[in-house]
Amino acid sequence: MSFIIDTIGSTDNNESSKNIFTAPNPSSSKINQEKDESPHPLAHLFDDPEEPELSPIKKKQNAPLSEKLYEGLTGKTKQKLLPVLDHRKKKSDIEELLKKSVVLNQEFENQHSIGDLNISDKKLREQRKKEREKTKGTKWFGLPATEMTDEIKRDLEILQMRSVLDPKRFYKKNDNKVLPKYFQIGKVMDSPLDYYNNRLTKKEQKKTLVDELMADAQFSKYRKTKYAEIITEKQKTHYKAWRQAKKLKKKK
Repeated sequence: MSFIIDTIGSTDNNESSKNIFTAPNPSSSKINQEKDESPHPLAHLFDDPEEPELSPIKKKQNAPLSEKLYEGLTGKTKQKLLPVLDHRKKKSDIEELLKKSVVLNQEFENQHSIGDLNISDKKLREQRKKEREKTKGTKWFGLPATEMTDEIKRDLEILQMRSVLDPKRFYKKNDNKVLPKYFQIGKVMDSPLDYYNNRLTKKEQKKTLVDELMADAQFSKYRKTKYAEIITEKQKTHYKAWRQAKKLKKKK
């Protein structure tokens, strides 16, 4: 049981005219200490062993500047700022939704006509399939299906027959006999650090591989000799076949 003593009078320091003293009961203080010391049964669920709890002073120090300024304001100014903060939150949410909009997109404004929005699931699947066929896929880093022209076709055929171009160099056998569907063509940029003999001159550089090979004198010489060898071999085989056929006729 606790009791209150009220004394009226002046103190030595003249601090106050009224002082209130409370004397707690020893039995009640023991009960309160036991309650404070006994942990809550669900306290272990909220404890984080890795991150220790910060003191209130450190929490204030680590808080962002906007929170520090907001806490330092008075009650009236806080009430004035609340609708402004709510308006900003709503505005940011609206801006995020407008970014996802199809109508307010810049590409939509450049279109001459609007397509049919009520598309069936079957047509959507077909459209997605066509879009997937445009590239090899993410595993091939979106390798595109380049349009096949006559010039590109000749260059690809020469690359497949690269073992014939240089007799002194060995090339690996082709994986596919068919021309590839997904490929990309790049341009080799000559480095200024390379010696001038290691790179082609501007006069020697052509648009395609076929033009470069036709302009190369050494390759044209090798091509002519190789062509003559092939024709002579064919003539020999034809002559042998003709003689064999003639012998068979005589036997009959």
